[in-house]
Amino acid sequence: MTRQACTFKRTKAALLVTASACLAAPVAAEDSVPLTLNLGGGYSVTLYGFIKADFIWDNGYDLGRTTSGINAIGLPGGPAAGDFDRQQLDETRIGLNFNGPNDFFAKLEGDFYGASTSPRWRHAYIDWYGVTLGQTWTNFMTVETLADTVDFQGSGAVPFARVPQLRYTYRGLPNTTLSASVEEDVSNSDDYMLTFAARYGFNSGMVRASALTRDTTIAGSRVEGWGVMLSSLLTPWANGTVKLNYTTGEGIGDILAAGLSGNALSIGGNAVDTNAVGLTYAHQVTDRLKLAATGSWVDVDRATGTDTESLTSLHLSAFYDVGHNTTMMLEYFTADRKQGNGASFNAERVQFAVKYTF
Repeated sequence: MTRQACTFKRTKAALLVTASACLAAPVAAEDSVPLTLNLGGGYSVTLYGFIKADFIWDNGYDLGRTTSGINAIGLPGGPAAGDFDRQQLDETRIGLNFNGPNDFFAKLEGDFYGASTSPRWRHAYIDWYGVTLGQTWTNFMTVETLADTVDFQGSGAVPFARVPQLRYTYRGLPNTTLSASVEEDVSNSDDYMLTFAARYGFNSGMVRASALTRDTTIAGSRVEGWGVMLSSLLTPWANGTVKLNYTTGEGIGDILAAGLSGNALSIGGNAVDTNAVGLTYAHQVTDRLKLAATGSWVDVDRATGTDTESLTSLHLSAFYDVGHNTTMMLEYFTADRKQGNGASFNAERVQFAVKYTF
């Protein structure tokens, strides 16, 4: 490797890393400079990633690697009751961004949230002249309004999925982006979903609307579902950011980060209504300290017996940049699951993390 072939520089691809990777923590004051290799012919590849060590203490139930376990607390076969602690490096991430002439871009990215902490693909796609082919975020969601949390899952009230897809994005209108996609169904790889989205940006933020339709079979039950998501990111004053997500539809509980299934999707062949709201306020207190609060609410129609009727949660999060591309994080999480029969269950988590970005 010669000096001419390997250079350190800021690239357009590097600026896309934060949004594409859905990082909850603020950008470090001393930004890392990704390693970029010039491949010749106008093509280059940039290496990026981070190492994140999580230290977790659960009270009430063992929620697991993320807080997604709240969807089953109190159920037979669900998370074990009691107090638990765990340490993990699962969110540690590494990726490659490829840039080329004629608007060519490609991404390969993985982490360690596979089975038993094994590596897994997060993103593997090519984007060329607005056509995206491969696995990446569903077009139904947007990473711009994902919550600022230490927990990897974040708000359970927002759509959250990466799926193989074919998408087209049109950027020919002022401040407006239109996109449509055919995607592999989140819960059945033999079926597909159709999505449409429109985004409008302005000086103090953006608004986005998306829609989804699906017709699939999940665990032997027919699910004909549809969904609409309205989201907005606003910076109403200096150093303050508000993120709002509202999702409604039928038969879409498994597409939310809450990961609902069974009777939360379909009863007797009829799709079940779901409504969800996620709200985050983040404030950059100083150049190094960022505080955030995230509230989430998910409501399921026609819940009976032990079926989940609602999920509510709160994340209180702090991020402190200690320099040299290192961020320390601390978070308190509490959540309640209510059943159709009126019974409710609570779980709490304290999470401390250290992240080094390269």
